[in-house]
Amino acid sequence: MVMGSVVALEEFRQTLDKRASRVPVREHPEIRGGEIWGRDYTEVEAIVFGLLLIRDIVAYHQGGLNTEFDHLCVNGLEAAYKVNDFGPAKLKKTIKPIKEWVLDDMTEDNKRDMSWALVVADLIEKSPTK
Repeated sequence: MVMGSVVALEEFRQTLDKRASRVPVREHPEIRGGEIWGRDYTEVEAIVFGLLLIRDIVAYHQGGLNTEFDHLCVNGLEAAYKVNDFGPAKLKKTIKPIKEWVLDDMTEDNKRDMSWALVVADLIEKSPTK
């Protein structure tokens, strides 16, 4: 009976170690309407701000970072940096899967934050075409 308790204790410790190695839950991102609306999304700096904000919102509501979503954001950043070379169509194409991801993750509990993420994505997508 003692050996069984030792094995069970070891399994319990391994479970705790796995929990400790997880990425901690991130703080709620600061979402300020004035800061979002006050940026010029024809500028790369504003696009970087917007994509990082979207990433933070999604990570918060998913409980951590997601490498697949991060890859979508990096694609958006690359398209933003090269918008003069490839045109706004490429940027729109890279923003679409980000918007789809946000919509898929939207729930009744997080719809306010996710709606802000969609607003930012729309601003990024539509501003360079002006």
